[in-house]
Amino acid sequence: MSNKFNTNALTEYSKSYARRIAADFYQQHSTISGQQILSLTPISQINLFVVSALSDKWQADAEKFRSPYFDFSHMEVQEALQHFMNVVSQHISVRREHLEPLLADAVRRTIIMIFDPRAYFDDLLRSQPEFTLTASAIKQINRYTKINQFVPAYLAQRMNGKPFIYVNQALTYLDEALTQRGHELEHYDKFVALFSEKVPMDVAALLRSHVPDGFPAAPARSFFDAATESALPPAPMVPPDAVPADVAPATAPQPDPTPAPVAVDESSSGGSMFLGDVSGPEPVAPTAYPSQLPTGDLSEPSSTDIGLSGRTESPAEQAPSLNQTLRETAVAEPVTVAETFNRAPIESVARSISLNQKFRFINQLFNGNTNAYNQAIEEIDSLDNYGQALDLISYRYASQYLWDMSSDEVSELVEILKRRFA
Repeated sequence: MSNKFNTNALTEYSKSYARRIAADFYQQHSTISGQQILSLTPISQINLFVVSALSDKWQADAEKFRSPYFDFSHMEVQEALQHFMNVVSQHISVRREHLEPLLADAVRRTIIMIFDPRAYFDDLLRSQPEFTLTASAIKQINRYTKINQFVPAYLAQRMNGKPFIYVNQALTYLDEALTQRGHELEHYDKFVALFSEKVPMDVAALLRSHVPDGFPAAPARSFFDAATESALPPAPMVPPDAVPADVAPATAPQPDPTPAPVAVDESSSGGSMFLGDVSGPEPVAPTAYPSQLPTGDLSEPSSTDIGLSGRTESPAEQAPSLNQTLRETAVAEPVTVAETFNRAPIESVARSISLNQKFRFINQLFNGNTNAYNQAIEEIDSLDNYGQALDLISYRYASQYLWDMSSDEVSELVEILKRRFA
């Protein structure tokens, strides 16, 4: 959760607000219906979060009907079950003891969304199963988001019809949305006033630090489908030309025709640097040597060539992406008979991993989770090529389990992938 909040104060305020709302409503009613929930509080986002929680329970209950003894894939069974669940959804009836916990959680989530939208959507994305954001998941998020709805709408647009994307890609799109359209974030002042109509909200007690004044740059359908349609008009989408390209072309700096003075640093170089015919410091031996069998066009500058500014680029300026790091491990060629044998093609990743490797992969790469390891290996074996395998482990597993990309285990796994898809 966002570290902007005093956790105890946030929890206590959410419970107090839910208790007050529930007390006011249940003085005149014994249960509450779906339509009444939609207007329960003056903040529609809270009401939608409660409906969303009920929708999750509704879908979970539908799964309970499935049994191994009956064919639930039959068309008649599916139609009958859908009809039954839709009828049930039209008859929501919740007693106070069941509503109040849902309401308190909805209040807590709404407050986080208002005061720290970046943290709210970040947590929401990271909590997605299998570290993937599916098209159905973003549709559900969009449906039940009222405040700052442009954020999930932007994510849906950037998915561009794909059935899923990995969460770290979605987090990149989240940063894009907040950078480009941060001025559209709704300010907290109006919500503080709405909350305070029922329970006074002390922002200073709620937050660890002050929030800045501006944020930076059958029924044919179920109740849950109909409930959110009118309340959530489609958010305007970003025009295609406003979406930034993945890689912007770099522009080389123009050299200054006037020679710049050379800095003198006698303490670190062992001698002064001079212009003209006076010798400079002793050369330093390189820490790594280039391959003596270079490939490709020798006229192309390497990543370590001296640039127009007359200095060698530092590693920080050349920092590769995670996917690039993995792909670079594939360029080395075997130089011995043993290495050639060890890199021979294989038909299965699972069968080529030794017992010792398996235990090390489970412990070092999957935090001791055997099921996660088995699922990952099975999924890798089902892929078609080496590029897909690299994308899977870099965009999903390496990010999810925080792999040390310089570890022996990662190197061994990449080597196995190369043999599998050779």
